[in-house]
Amino acid sequence: MNNKLIKTVATVAISVSLLGSGLTAYAAEGVVAEASTPASVSYKLTDLLDVEIKGALNERIDSGTRLGVTVRMKNNGTAITRVPEYEVRLQTSEGVEYTLKPSASNAKSLQPKATTELSYLAEIDRTDEITLTQVNWTDVDYYVYPKKETPILGVPIQGEAWKGSDSAITDPTAVKKWSESFKIPGLVSPVQYTPVAINKESTASGTVYVVQLLAYNPTDKRENVPAFDIDGKGGGKVFGGSRVEKDTVVLEGKTEKYIHYAIPTDQDTVLQSLNLLTPETFAEAGAAGVNVTSYKVGRLNILLPGEAPGTSFAAYKLGAPIVFDERSQLINPDLAVSIVEYNMHENTEDGNKNVTAKFKLTNKSSKPIAVPTFQADLVSKDGYEYAGSRQAVQTATVLPNSSLTVSYSFTLPVSEKGDGLVLKVQDAVTAAPYKSTIAAVSTGLQEAKKDEWSLYPFTVKVNNWTLNSDYGATTNYQYVYRLKLDLAITRDEQVQLDASFPSLLVELYDSYDRLVGTGNATLFGTSRLVNGDNVISLRGASDILDVHHKVRIYETFSTPTGDAKRLLVEYNQ
Repeated sequence: MNNKLIKTVATVAISVSLLGSGLTAYAAEGVVAEASTPASVSYKLTDLLDVEIKGALNERIDSGTRLGVTVRMKNNGTAITRVPEYEVRLQTSEGVEYTLKPSASNAKSLQPKATTELSYLAEIDRTDEITLTQVNWTDVDYYVYPKKETPILGVPIQGEAWKGSDSAITDPTAVKKWSESFKIPGLVSPVQYTPVAINKESTASGTVYVVQLLAYNPTDKRENVPAFDIDGKGGGKVFGGSRVEKDTVVLEGKTEKYIHYAIPTDQDTVLQSLNLLTPETFAEAGAAGVNVTSYKVGRLNILLPGEAPGTSFAAYKLGAPIVFDERSQLINPDLAVSIVEYNMHENTEDGNKNVTAKFKLTNKSSKPIAVPTFQADLVSKDGYEYAGSRQAVQTATVLPNSSLTVSYSFTLPVSEKGDGLVLKVQDAVTAAPYKSTIAAVSTGLQEAKKDEWSLYPFTVKVNNWTLNSDYGATTNYQYVYRLKLDLAITRDEQVQLDASFPSLLVELYDSYDRLVGTGNATLFGTSRLVNGDNVISLRGASDILDVHHKVRIYETFSTPTGDAKRLLVEYNQ
């Protein structure tokens, strides 16, 4: 028997015993056990060159079947070594061999101690089922007759060759549970990955699942996150995904970062699992130039959780600092963010309900901090999600030892009771145009008080109110109205204010619930409300004197989608 074939059999026996030993992954905050990953086994091709199979391809195409293999070759010598001109063949379970073409981009030689990848491909006119079992290297001497063939090395294909996007990954070591850390088999990269979140978003172009992975570099050296793709599988279909981050993701030693993948799907698709694939290329030189064939090889299958992660949250107390994902770069660590107001009211005329959340941003440092642009969403206990509209804040920075408020408005259906709502703070910048959750809190809604309005940083106590009417104040001799308020106003002086601070809107309705007039007021600026008596003139008039009126006072602020308002109080005359 050929000596190299004897070495092959011995190496395979050793590799089988190693596959059961498992691997250990070291995460940033401790040691995390990792399920065993399909191992790559090296074989001696020559005295100086080792080879290992990175991946095998057995894909059905329109013209037949595409067969291929990617080989990683290492030069163990101390001098430049040529790549032997052996034929690379794929052997089937029937004993048939198919000779593959080498890629035009394959290296011709290797530097000392260097490693390279070599690609081989062939398209055959065969459409029946093919099972690949082995990769063979054969030395063919064409200068004698008949030609002389000498077997050099045979390497068994571990598992099943990749058959395209519809392939099922069944190798237990290649199937990962959600939240299980892993390295990508077939790659030399030491980077480890943990799936942490998957969200379904409705965008202008359709439904998209956004997958968030935590990438960790366990070494002391800088590492690039290698190129790979993630596809979604659900409803008997496969949906191709792509990485959101277009630039190279670089990890310094012992650091971690999030990476995101967007998977467009059908509207009603429910994904069951994810396939992780690595890209491969094959270059063929021809008369018209070099033609490059690109394809992918499946490496891992990631099972999705049985139910959406993050369905329970620790109770939150209004005014307390929100705890954000420490890996997020959106919120400056010297900026404390808390929720100071959280209210719901019903819009009878519009047929919906409105929730308003006011965030307080406090700068704990000695330098100004830019106001972060985060998104806020509400999630009901039934899983329905509602996007918030952000107040158009004019101030760009929060001054040292100062605070600023930002309000968000949410429109909900009338059927929403308000209990069990979860408020999610979203990073809509890092993985734009998609969002990732950096904090989620659950707390009860506040109850409105008729004699005291919470308009943080103001507290307005209403000592008395009266509605006066005048007849003949207009040329049409109609009734016009003025609202008189006796107020006691206090303010937290630490909070910055500008022209974008919310104002007040007054609406007057008659006994038939018709809008009679409106008025405006503000707590900031030259015409602001003050302690003591204040008069708000209402625009509009009525032809008849009505002794039963309804006065509604709202807090209003501007958002990109229009003015939002929160009901502060309703008075009945």
